[in-house]
Amino acid sequence: MPWHYTTAVDFVDHWQTLLAGLIALIAAIIAVFVTLRVERRKVDRELDALRKSLAMELRQLIPRALGAHLALQKLGNKPDGPVTARMAESLSRVPVPIVYPANAHKIGLLEGDAMDVVIVYGLLDIACDSVARLITSYRTPDDISPEVVLKTAEAFLEACKYATSVLPKLRTGVPSHDDRDVELLQKISAAASTQPAGEQHPPASAMRR
Repeated sequence: MPWHYTTAVDFVDHWQTLLAGLIALIAAIIAVFVTLRVERRKVDRELDALRKSLAMELRQLIPRALGAHLALQKLGNKPDGPVTARMAESLSRVPVPIVYPANAHKIGLLEGDAMDVVIVYGLLDIACDSVARLITSYRTPDDISPEVVLKTAEAFLEACKYATSVLPKLRTGVPSHDDRDVELLQKISAAASTQPAGEQHPPASAMRR
């Protein structure tokens, strides 16, 4: 004989196991949804902090790299007296990156911008290493040829040129810092325009192909 409920209490009492299961399932779905939202917000906060931290560091490193390029270029064109490795070193000191090495395992979070960031830091490392090698590897560190100095200067400029496509993608969120980008990009462009035609390199977009 089929069961018929007569009151709401009678209905709940008969189907309480099924209702309890449905309530538990709904609660589990809500818990998973909330957890995913919390994790997504955490990742978004980490990504935002990473972008801003890298943006601030690059806005410290790139102007110094540009300064190193200009100083070495002037040194390489010096008409009198020998050029020493120590002279080149003193004019090309760029701060050691801190944010990038500490967060190298998170760079993938930048997705499409990750490779560009890696390349900029790589070019900066190459430029700084080229100065260090003038002292440790060059046969006559007390008499560096102007051509070598100018090539070293060019290495710093290459990092700056590549950074012109990266800086606009990484904003600090502080207008007083970000507003200086236009002036910095103009200085890099002016420095690049003084390179002899034979020393011009492909644009950053071509280097990625």
